[in-house]
Amino acid sequence: MIRPVQLLTLLLLIVLSNTAQAGDKKVIIGFRQGSELNEQEKHDKVQRAGGRIKRVHLATNTMVAHLPEVEIDNLKKDPHVAYVEEDRVFRITEPLPALTPPSAEYIESWGVLHIGADFAAMNGIKGAGVKVAILDSGIDYNHPDLKDNYKGGYNFAYDNNDPFDDTRIGHGTHVAGIIAARDNGTGVVGVAPEASIYAVKVLNGGMMGSTSDILAGIEWAITNKMNIINMSFGVPFDPMYYSQAVEDACNKAYKAGIILVAATGNSRQPNVDYPAAFNSVIAVSATAKDDTLALFSNYGTKVELAAPGVDIKSTVPGGGYAILNGTSQAAPHVSGVVALILSSSNKVGNRNMNIVDAVRRRLDLTAHDLGDPGKDIYFGYGLIEAPKDKKALHIRLNMHSQERYADDHEVETRLFNRREQ
Repeated sequence: MIRPVQLLTLLLLIVLSNTAQAGDKKVIIGFRQGSELNEQEKHDKVQRAGGRIKRVHLATNTMVAHLPEVEIDNLKKDPHVAYVEEDRVFRITEPLPALTPPSAEYIESWGVLHIGADFAAMNGIKGAGVKVAILDSGIDYNHPDLKDNYKGGYNFAYDNNDPFDDTRIGHGTHVAGIIAARDNGTGVVGVAPEASIYAVKVLNGGMMGSTSDILAGIEWAITNKMNIINMSFGVPFDPMYYSQAVEDACNKAYKAGIILVAATGNSRQPNVDYPAAFNSVIAVSATAKDDTLALFSNYGTKVELAAPGVDIKSTVPGGGYAILNGTSQAAPHVSGVVALILSSSNKVGNRNMNIVDAVRRRLDLTAHDLGDPGKDIYFGYGLIEAPKDKKALHIRLNMHSQERYADDHEVETRLFNRREQ
């Protein structure tokens, strides 16, 4: 039986022990390399300082010990000790939330998903406020995926205010859906699902249009201050089809700050169709799901970018959807990415380039290189890629400039004056 005096003494010892340990700190003691102390002498040194050794690490010449705080500074001054540092807590690198799986709409729109437009949308980059003139066969402006983004237009093919798509395959409506079909939970989704689309009908029900109607359509886009013109049509690269008037109109739009995008053509020819062949226009070839050139796609030195153009599902008149192939489907993927860039960056231009050249340079620099390294006749600078976030939109334009452009002067000559190619 423990007597009261013995119990009091025991309690006092426990309190004193706990008090001493309460002032302890877990530390790592590093001994100097080349120290003449052996392991026992190191143990003795730490224990004389009131330390309780927990672990010895021979490989790093360290000890882990609980040491009274008052002894830490003294031990630091010991010539055999390199350092005494607190045994701090490391935390796991906080895992980021798993990316939300792409919605059914994005899965249905493989081209939009393939160029990363879903990431742009997740970061709030959706093309809002950007005006896209779709020079084509019109648009079914009542389509559930398009009606909210449709803002007007004109029918130059029949000279009236109703630019409804009356073609059998719904060509213009299909193009419109690739650019800006709404992310509304059904059907498909466009690259820039909040961009404003304008139906500039320059092609009739047989999907043909006159030069004069195309001129009128480009002029309408300039007058109505469009940001982008998409032209998924063309004529062969041949002197008999060349139009100085159309080239002049494209140049005028370029100088007005409008980015022009056009299809290279579907004849598997080594020349790019007009108007894509004009220096003021971005020429877009078509790729398949495996990033190879589509079998039908035209190619040549004028190709600037490539985009998905095989098995593209998009909107058609009557509220439905269809799968079409063509460089006509590739071009609107690029127009959509341009809308994303313009909607999220007010610093695209610089003192050496206008807005068009700056956007084109950014597109060229950020494209995913396909085929031969650098610019080639099949993919141009590569597969178009959507900006992943707003930070990506403010990349330094001089980054990798030596790989693609020697200097700003060469940028300007290569982006517009390319007649030598």
